[in-house]
Amino acid sequence: MHKTSFTFPEIIDSLKQAVAIVDAKGCIVSVNRVWLQNSIEAGIPESFEWLGVSFMQIYAALSEADGQLPIDLDSVLNGTQPYFRDEIQSSAHRPVKWYLLEASTIFHDDRTTVKGMTICFTDITKSKMIEHDLMEALTQIRTLRGLLPICAVCKRIRDEHDIWNSVESFLQKHTHAEFTHDICPDCIRRLYPKYSSVLDGSSYS
Repeated sequence: MHKTSFTFPEIIDSLKQAVAIVDAKGCIVSVNRVWLQNSIEAGIPESFEWLGVSFMQIYAALSEADGQLPIDLDSVLNGTQPYFRDEIQSSAHRPVKWYLLEASTIFHDDRTTVKGMTICFTDITKSKMIEHDLMEALTQIRTLRGLLPICAVCKRIRDEHDIWNSVESFLQKHTHAEFTHDICPDCIRRLYPKYSSVLDGSSYS
């Protein structure tokens, strides 16, 4: 029977996620190709040596730079919470990217002693953009389905910022509708009575 063996670096390099292996002290011992690619895109020199670097310190610094509180990964590293996930935003990339961070404890064979931790970053930027577009669409639908304060005289509509808008500008702001202008038969008859006879029997009547 033919057996095929795979090395650990080959396995993690085949993944689409950025993966780093951290030892029990929180220092990086291995990263895959996607991790290196993402680092270069974030402005980190290609020559930067990741092995031996404290992931906990780097992550705390990145979180602070993005104005976020660093997630407490100590519980994963000490094994009290073997798995953790969270969505994080990275302003180091331009345009800004979103990642799903997953951290998992690596145990020794006894399943109690901690050997280290796996860090995995999955790019979820497209999903977050779709989510944002859906939320905007939902807001527009709610606006159009609700009660609209409309002026009884000029027919302008008051928006959520208490600004009065024409019907055209309101709908353009809250939908993808575009307007062309025409004159209805009743207005033609009222404004241009001498042309009223032209409308009689036509498709406008």
